[in-house]
Amino acid sequence: MNDFLKNLRGSHKKESSDPKKNLDGHYYPQNERRKIPYRRSDTTDSLESLFACLTDILPKFSENATVLTQHLEKISCANNLLIEAKIRQHNAVSDFFDNLNKMFSQDLITAGEKGMKATAGYAHGTRYTKDEILSLIRRMREKEATFAAIADHLKERGIPTFSGRGEWHAQTVHRLCK
Repeated sequence: MNDFLKNLRGSHKKESSDPKKNLDGHYYPQNERRKIPYRRSDTTDSLESLFACLTDILPKFSENATVLTQHLEKISCANNLLIEAKIRQHNAVSDFFDNLNKMFSQDLITAGEKGMKATAGYAHGTRYTKDEILSLIRRMREKEATFAAIADHLKERGIPTFSGRGEWHAQTVHRLCK
């Protein structure tokens, strides 16, 4: 390969007998073109300019790092508040289901033990009928009793509402009077 390159470079010249002979300095210059001190001064200048830029930018880096730290602290505090809120929410849901389980696990209390009056008396004739209750309300209204007073009187006598689910209120009596 070396012979090929020599032939290619020096095809117009007569081939010399010594293969290691210097090629007259045409192809491989002996001295460097630039001097070393010049090269070093470029490096020194660039390093000095880089150092100047870094000293200018360093306070900005410090300020930005401080601001970034403050923002990260705020984000951390906000995340802590969110975590505490989630914990309280999960505890509330857990307490709700615990109470619900307690309610379902207790024996159900019958209506008689609670002190509520049974409404089946209308069918057996042991309680007041609807007509009797309406006539009682009309008589009390003729005596100028208020709806609230009539409702209280019906509650005191233990007369259940027509649906048997609620209690007597002034509004209920007012609807019946209409």
